[in-house]
Amino acid sequence: MTLLEEQLLMTLSHLEAMTLDKVFIDLDKDFVMANPEISMEDLLTCLDKLTLEKKIKCIKTDGHKEWVKIFPKRKGLWGRLFKNIFGK
Repeated sequence: MTLLEEQLLMTLSHLEAMTLDKVFIDLDKDFVMANPEISMEDLLTCLDKLTLEKKIKCIKTDGHKEWVKIFPKRKGLWGRLFKNIFGK
C-alpha cells in the first residue's frame, strides 16, 4: 500500500461521504507539504484502486462522486468461538 493510499484511508470517514475537493482539503498538511507533486489525478487513481479493493465505496449523487470508508467485516459468532477454542 502506498503512502497516498494510507493517507486517504486515514482521511476518509466511515459516516460522511466526501467529495474529491473535500478529501484533498482534509489531507494531512504535513503529508501534502512533503509531497507537493500530488495531483487530483493521483487522488482519483488511488480512490479508484481502493474502491476496487473494497476498502472504500463510491457514491454518485447529483453527478458528483463521493467516497466513504467501508466498515471492516467481522466474523460471525461461531467463527470467533471456533477460533478462541481451537486457536485457528
